[in-house]
Amino acid sequence: MNEILIVLPIFILIALGWVLKHKKLLSDQTMKEDNFILYWIAMPTTLLRGILATDDSALKDFIFVFATWLPYVITIVAVWLFGRYKETHERFAVLSLSAVRGNHFFAGIPIIALAMGQSGVERATLILAFSLVIMQLISIGSGQLAMFGAPSLKTIKATCVQLLKNPLFVSCFIGLFMVSLGINHLPKWLDATMDIIANISTGLALIILGAQLHLENIAKMILSVWKIIFFKLIFIPITTWIVYASFSIGMEYIQAGVLLAAMPVGVNTSIVASEMKMDAEYCARGVAFTTLVSILSLPIWIKVLGIVQ
Repeated sequence: MNEILIVLPIFILIALGWVLKHKKLLSDQTMKEDNFILYWIAMPTTLLRGILATDDSALKDFIFVFATWLPYVITIVAVWLFGRYKETHERFAVLSLSAVRGNHFFAGIPIIALAMGQSGVERATLILAFSLVIMQLISIGSGQLAMFGAPSLKTIKATCVQLLKNPLFVSCFIGLFMVSLGINHLPKWLDATMDIIANISTGLALIILGAQLHLENIAKMILSVWKIIFFKLIFIPITTWIVYASFSIGMEYIQAGVLLAAMPVGVNTSIVASEMKMDAEYCARGVAFTTLVSILSLPIWIKVLGIVQ
């Protein structure tokens, strides 16, 4: 019961966002402006503060870095081995793209904050700092490979350029660079300011996530995206747990890492799918229904991981 209560506030806020949008109390322009605040200001600040608060010994641990990358690689290989049957190029490309792109920032960090507290957020942000680049590259590269047979140098270059413009990636890079120099404390006035900014993200991100959901013909749609649900909500969390445990990663990192891996498909995945000429409608369904199913799956993961405080 406690596991459900942990995630209940999250989904109440998501439901609130959905209601506000469908009652036309939240305009597209407001959502666009709020997304800007979240993506460019609040989320990067949360990541930076989390990284600066972590134990810098992890930065020197090659095994830890390798362990954060390996679940993505294993999942993509499994998708290629078992997910291609009876799928069009466009749909298989979406499966390949979405299997590892979790909603880490709009849902993951808020849920981990509620379930594990600040220590969980610190461990989650460090995992994200190391895994963000490989997640972007492997998902986009695999998606293009599914569409066209082989990734092009042009697309790889474009992906790298976009990463350098990504505020979440930049904040991770700055945080890791500062910690590597032994700078992990900010002046109190600056840290307090950043704390206020970071706190904007939790509630607002969940409301905006709910406003972006499109739910119709639920039973039929869930069956159409069962592969996305399986790989995103079941396969990659299990793989992450096995990999972390195999490399003797600490239990709090296992809890944070598995919860991050168990998040629904990231809301921006549909945009990426559309730009890459994949089946964007199919991808939007995957986003919507992994979010819906995660209402049930996340309490189970919290229980299995022993996170209840």
